[in-house]
Amino acid sequence: ILVGGAGVAPSLLRQIEQLTVPVYLTYGMTETASHMALRRLNGPEASPHYRVLPGLHLGQDERGCLTVRGDVTNDELIVTNDRIDLVDKHTFDWLGRVDFVINSGGVKVQAEKVELVLDVALAEVGTSRRAFVAGRPDERLGQAITAYVEGESLPATAEAKLLELLRTRLGKYEVPRAIVYMLAFESTASGKLDRAATLRAAAA
Repeated sequence: ILVGGAGVAPSLLRQIEQLTVPVYLTYGMTETASHMALRRLNGPEASPHYRVLPGLHLGQDERGCLTVRGDVTNDELIVTNDRIDLVDKHTFDWLGRVDFVINSGGVKVQAEKVELVLDVALAEVGTSRRAFVAGRPDERLGQAITAYVEGESLPATAEAKLLELLRTRLGKYEVPRAIVYMLAFESTASGKLDRAATLRAAAA
């Protein structure tokens, strides 16, 4: 089974881990017209790393973003905006989009990393709702890491538990300094979260 197009929610991953049929998370791009790397999600070969398909060569640019060259790119170098850790010439870890990096007090934090922890923590306090992390303008830090959560505000006890979970699972500089609740996030025509429009609405 191939899973692609978006990240895998923790609740779905737990279900996938129970399956005996191999399940792979795919990484692809428009320029390669298909998937170009796979990551096994279950079984003894499960891995946190993506492995590139044969015929492709990986690299990184000065931003730490993935570059790809191979037959499917007509041997043209394709430069992405995806930050990676290059494990070896065939394997990489996806960190997130370079445009989602938050520079808070000189410390660069990848929003997607914090979001994964936030999603799990929200489920553990008994709620399932959309949430994301972004940098909010701050005079001292430049950008303050902020969690945006869709829906009504959590009860005080649930929010306190949520923040405690985040503090125990994230680095000191990764913990959101504030939670902003919004009754409804802005969405694209296809129903996906529109971060930019949501942030504009939150600042209005």
